[in-house]
Amino acid sequence: MRRHLPALLAQTVGFLIPAFSTIVTAQEGLENQVARLLERADAGDLDRVWEVGRQIGELDGQEDALARAISTRQERVGPKGRLAAARALLDLAEGTAYGKQILTVLEPLCREAPEAVRAAAVGMLGTADVFNERLIRDARTLVEENVTSELAPPRVRVEASKSLWNIGSEKQRSVARATLRQFLRSSDRDLQIQGALALAEINVDSSGAAWDVLRDIQDEPTAEGRLARTYLRLDADRRHFEHLLQRGLERQLSGDGSGRFDKLGEIIARVRAQHPRGDELSDEFMVDSAAKGILRALDRHSAFFTSDEYKDFFFDLNREYGGIGAFVNFDKDDVFSIVRPIYSGPAYRAGLRSGDKILEIDGWPTEGRTSEEIIAKLKGKPDTPVQVKIYRLGMEEPEEVAVVREQIQVPSVNAEVIPGNVGYVELITFGSNTAEELRKTLLDFKRQGVNGVVLDIRSNTGGYLTAAREIVEQFVEGEKRVVYTKTRQGIVEDFATRDVAVIPDTPLVVLINGFSASASEIVAGALQDYGRAKVVGKRSYGKGSVQTLIPLRSEQGEAYRDQNDNGMRDDWEPFEDANDNGQYDVGPRMKLTVARYYLPSGRTPDKDYDETGKLVDPDWGIVPDHDLEIFEWEPADAWMGQALRPLLKDGLFLKYVKERLEEHRELFIELAQGDGGDVSRYPDFEDFYASLDTKLPREEVRRWIRFRVRDLVADLRGKAFPGSRRMGDYQEDAQLQEAVRLVLEEAGQSIHEIAAFKGVLKIAKADDAPAKDGVKKN
Repeated sequence: MRRHLPALLAQTVGFLIPAFSTIVTAQEGLENQVARLLERADAGDLDRVWEVGRQIGELDGQEDALARAISTRQERVGPKGRLAAARALLDLAEGTAYGKQILTVLEPLCREAPEAVRAAAVGMLGTADVFNERLIRDARTLVEENVTSELAPPRVRVEASKSLWNIGSEKQRSVARATLRQFLRSSDRDLQIQGALALAEINVDSSGAAWDVLRDIQDEPTAEGRLARTYLRLDADRRHFEHLLQRGLERQLSGDGSGRFDKLGEIIARVRAQHPRGDELSDEFMVDSAAKGILRALDRHSAFFTSDEYKDFFFDLNREYGGIGAFVNFDKDDVFSIVRPIYSGPAYRAGLRSGDKILEIDGWPTEGRTSEEIIAKLKGKPDTPVQVKIYRLGMEEPEEVAVVREQIQVPSVNAEVIPGNVGYVELITFGSNTAEELRKTLLDFKRQGVNGVVLDIRSNTGGYLTAAREIVEQFVEGEKRVVYTKTRQGIVEDFATRDVAVIPDTPLVVLINGFSASASEIVAGALQDYGRAKVVGKRSYGKGSVQTLIPLRSEQGEAYRDQNDNGMRDDWEPFEDANDNGQYDVGPRMKLTVARYYLPSGRTPDKDYDETGKLVDPDWGIVPDHDLEIFEWEPADAWMGQALRPLLKDGLFLKYVKERLEEHRELFIELAQGDGGDVSRYPDFEDFYASLDTKLPREEVRRWIRFRVRDLVADLRGKAFPGSRRMGDYQEDAQLQEAVRLVLEEAGQSIHEIAAFKGVLKIAKADDAPAKDGVKKN
């Protein structure tokens, strides 16, 4: 990186220039050199871009003059030339001097450029030290847009996620991590590998599913395989260090007086003295990080939760709080809004709807506040009022809405009776109330006389082991073993049904995928072992271990007054703020693996590795009886994503639906349930399609209109549709269609005779030649 001349030297050099014309000539000469190099970069391949960028940075000339030349000439070349210009400016940058120019060059490339160039551009934005405090916000926003856009090419989203991890806030880093984890769920192996390598590069999830992918490819004679081997070697070194650290902790706690625990003290001291952020790190952070390392080194599932992390973890399993009852977040305009009301809650009854922008809470403005601050204002003691000022499209002025808070139970079960009179039920988690919610749903299905039930536990990562038992017993008669656990000491604990079945004979199919884990695998595996259900989808995650949550005596939670006697602290209940930080601290927890669980047949789904990183047992997870993918675009259809992007960005599908919703209310409610793939059922469809001026097929436009219809109709009918977009939609979801086919087959019917499925089936008939992955396109 070049260094700026001291000011005095720069002035001295200036006096030696004989005339202004000479300056102009020199600048023109420099611009011409830059122009030729940028044109060369634009005409070559992407590899040449980096070489040209380096050459420009080495041109003779004062740095500010060179930066001006680059900024001027980059406007006259194509995407690869502009990328070389940004590379050169980055090489010149010393601090934040050229941050504005770099952002100006990269911004259009991050929005509209060929995939490889766009990916490189968002990757270059991940250099935080070239942007000042104001520009870093703009850079973060631009990168986050590329991360969260489902229409951005996968390679772009991967590079953007890595950049967001480098420059983003903690909230944005969570978004980046979650996005990369989504790639691991893809049926496309290349996308899985991209996601896994990116997660390894940013050094997160070092014991998660990403590293399973790296182990699978480490022996391949490819660049990806070599990179995987490197990351795995680094991880092995880290694990070795953490093992030594653990031994040191054990010796220190045993009080043997050896002094070897001093290693940890030395490490902390060196971090403080030499790491760029060393003086910013608290003792608490250092100790918590050591605890995380120790537990992570034990196995994939042991973990350390800080007090805040445990609060989030606990809420996922005990989904109750005092508040207004709504899912909330910042919208695309960066205004805090209602994503969707909980339809059984007070917000919905008071008239709040999806998309409402929350401007004030009891006169307190939300602008410039964090989501945590706003949510804390919305929550409160049940039966207390709160005034919410909202704005909704169509309102002349914002309106005040009075809501009385209630004890909210966030649903963990979504259900619907779908064509063929099949009960479809989605389990989101295995929480404390899940079994009771399911029981009510199944009793309702029973009253309706459904032909069968599809139990969807795809992407359900588990929860309470007892909840798994309580789910299985609703489908199985008598007292039967569901699962048993065995500790290292040989202690065995059995979990058996209690003969309280709701539908012991109704045809049943269970849906799973690669992110169905733990309690989900117990449910699917037990029902499969007893022949009670067929399993459809993809092999499950492979978690067959049991963890227990252990509070630490060394850092106990703060005392509180349990005013409603529910055994946990609600947000509105008083507490003793022992550390004066203004918030309740529940205290940290160890999540420690203590046993392995086994299904009725004696198998364990655990995907376990030996010390060399090889699988102990290849028969891991729950293998579906019917293995097939959910419907996805073929590679040849990838262009449609790019074509969709501007239509979604401009909100044209949502605008189409909103403009016609009142006039065609009943029709849209019907189309939300199913449209038979018939574009002619949508009012003014041909005129709307022509107005889009798009090459997208009418079928794809119809599909996205219907997605928006379902979003708005959920508010009209006061009930969420199970699943999300394609997943859980019987018209779009091939795995669900296969499940319905099997249920109806057992009931003596055929899915091919159900009118609602005609024209939208993505599974082949039994006597048809099977489609790729069991899926065909309509």
